[in-house]
Amino acid sequence: MSAEQPAVGTSGPATFVNRFTLRTSPEDFERIFARTARFMKDRPGFLGHTLVRHLDDPHNYVNIARWADVESFRAAVAHPEFRPHAEALRAVSTSASDLYLDRMSIAGEHT
Repeated sequence: MSAEQPAVGTSGPATFVNRFTLRTSPEDFERIFARTARFMKDRPGFLGHTLVRHLDDPHNYVNIARWADVESFRAAVAHPEFRPHAEALRAVSTSASDLYLDRMSIAGEHT
């Protein structure tokens, strides 16, 4: 889990999107991912996440994590205790990730 530096002058809520392709069973991946999610839950600035699995290909997942700001995300992934979590996920999957800044949102009536 990593992300490029944002442009100078960016601030506000951030969304981290990480796409995983598994080299293990979905059950094993979800067990390992759950440990990482518990670690992140305790980091300052973490607002929540959603892990979704592809409808037709159960070996493809996307995690969407919300952070109060870019600095909180960067502090979480720089934390010394994060490294074993990242290594465990890399052992069972490949991933591609990006960090996004909020620009616009709308909620439906049924949220």
